[in-house]
Amino acid sequence: MSVSRRFVLKAAATGVASVALGGVMSPLVWAASTSTVPWSVLRACLDGDLVLPADPGYDQAKQLAGAQYDGISPQAVAFCTSADDVRTCVLFAQDNDLPVALRSGGHSPGGFSTGTGLVVDVSRMNSVSVGTGTVTIGAGVQQVDALAALAPQGLALAGGLCPTVGAAGFIQGGGFGWLTRRYGMACDHLVSAQVVLANGCVVTCSEQEESDLFWAIRGGCGGNFGVVTSFEVTPIQITRLVNFTLTWPGANAGDVLAAWQDWMIDGPVELGSGISIQTADAAPGFVPQVIMFGAWQGTTASLDVLLDALVTAVGAAPSTRTVQDLTYRDAMMQRYNCSDKTVEQCHRVGTSPAAVLPRFNYLAERGRMFSAAIPATGISAIMAAYAADPVAGHSRAIHVAGFGGEANAVARTATAYVHRDAEFTLSFSDGLPTSTPSASDQAVTLDWVGNGFTALDPYSNGETYQNFTDKYLDSWRSAYYAENYPRLVTVKQSYDPHRFFTYAQAVG
Repeated sequence: MSVSRRFVLKAAATGVASVALGGVMSPLVWAASTSTVPWSVLRACLDGDLVLPADPGYDQAKQLAGAQYDGISPQAVAFCTSADDVRTCVLFAQDNDLPVALRSGGHSPGGFSTGTGLVVDVSRMNSVSVGTGTVTIGAGVQQVDALAALAPQGLALAGGLCPTVGAAGFIQGGGFGWLTRRYGMACDHLVSAQVVLANGCVVTCSEQEESDLFWAIRGGCGGNFGVVTSFEVTPIQITRLVNFTLTWPGANAGDVLAAWQDWMIDGPVELGSGISIQTADAAPGFVPQVIMFGAWQGTTASLDVLLDALVTAVGAAPSTRTVQDLTYRDAMMQRYNCSDKTVEQCHRVGTSPAAVLPRFNYLAERGRMFSAAIPATGISAIMAAYAADPVAGHSRAIHVAGFGGEANAVARTATAYVHRDAEFTLSFSDGLPTSTPSASDQAVTLDWVGNGFTALDPYSNGETYQNFTDKYLDSWRSAYYAENYPRLVTVKQSYDPHRFFTYAQAVG
């Protein structure tokens, strides 16, 4: 970073001065860097809160959704409440040679939303404002809060299936859910975004303004090009949704997976669905459960016809079959496992007094996307890999989720989100009951998901959904971005030439 771009916040008895940097007014004064980070000055310049290791609440402030990253201790966590707060943090970090990690919901599977420097947290930027034809949301809006704000007006975002995922990472990584096949990816609904750049400038990007940046943040992942502080999106008009759940014993797992993929690929765009083949304890002799679940935008009668066809293709009646026509709000709260909870309770424990949703402990997951149905030989290989090497105490699953439909109506290079021929994604996951497992338990976990990945990979399209970060993936550039990666590098060089925004799988 050139000396001309360096600055430091400096407290004085008379207050904090303001200087212009690149045409941006900030509460900063020029000074030489010091060996001690002047955190008290940053704290004085923020409208939000700065939490340091010695402060009450630090252990909570540094937490992600996954407890496996609790061993990472940032020097500070800044809870920003405005673009000005974010800009101040960005410039302060540069002056003090601090690495920055950006955090919205804290769900990065790779742990990329924390680090050993300054965590810039935008979770408090969580306003939802309905305009004429669009909705403006803060970068920290979580799925459940968007649901609560918009459902009474008959509106919804193109949201996902986890209530506490934040908008910033979700949208910038693509964003899929039950409505994807009919209405496209979340990033396809983006109209404009406000972004704080590495040089401290705050810009609005859209098809008309900063169009290269706008292209990049629609699938190029958060933490690469700047800090998005708000999104303007087109909402979806919806009032009801039909939830369905069918279960089979583990003996039918291969047949269900084989039948489901054709059923999903050829199904109406109003259909969203997924499968979990799972066991809470993979002790020798374990028998998994098969859960096929989803949502239908139509009548229960028309859904019954579709489900009957699937059951026929499976060749075995399900153990249970549940179909419920619900309001959109109630349907999503059910999928969030929050039917018996208030919206306030449907948040990660510790983030607010009422929040009760648990964090996960240790989890490893690896998967691919698929452009066509997996042949019988592939289904056999996948199921054999799932059953292999049973170990007590491990919670193991195969997760499958449908894509396709309108998400694939967009050209692969039209946005940074490139997976426009993917019909579904399939992954192996292994969880442990402690956040600090032994080295041997970790090795067993990584070996098992790695062997699962090896079994499924030959039948995939070689791509991986970037919001399902795989930190063990060597070929992540081609897997996440394919032919769009060179253009992403060009955008990175234009908007962040010194690579201030960086992490283990950052563009550039």
